[in-house]
Amino acid sequence: MSNSSIVDVLIENIQTDQNFLQEVETKMNNLKDEKQTIVNRLKEQHKDLSVLSKYADESQQAKIKELGFDIVEPQKSINTVANVALDLIIKAKDNQLTNGAWYDNYVKSVPKNEEALKYSAFNIKCRTLFNTQKLIRTKSKDATSSREDIISLNGQVRLATKEKTENTSKTNKKDDKSAKTT
Repeated sequence: MSNSSIVDVLIENIQTDQNFLQEVETKMNNLKDEKQTIVNRLKEQHKDLSVLSKYADESQQAKIKELGFDIVEPQKSINTVANVALDLIIKAKDNQLTNGAWYDNYVKSVPKNEEALKYSAFNIKCRTLFNTQKLIRTKSKDATSSREDIISLNGQVRLATKEKTENTSKTNKKDDKSAKTT
């Protein structure tokens, strides 16, 4: 009879532990769901932050870096063709080109060991520049062809940066000349 009571106690312990295990698994599943909700919310906030970080002042940018986020240029997510195309517009006079001239400059910039994209594929690769509003397309009078559309840089932020570096380099050249004469 004592053997049966030990077995009964053991069975009862096993049943109790199985119930505890079930409760813990339920709690873990709930915690996993909560964790996933928080992770998704953080991802959304990170996307928002990547868009809005350009409006942050220096103290806010420092706080963002403390949180472990890098403040990077949005160009990082752009494909290589679009990157080259954006550089061509930035280097162009008045930061604008016709779509045909833009494509022709792209073809000239492609290394000889690589093959340039066709005109339509080039325009497809560059859509991200328009979707992110880095560039603006002004339709030409000829609606049958997009080659005469004017592609221009949205805003003059880059131009101001460019002028600042030119002024700095001119100042440095003056400093170099004065250093040579003394």
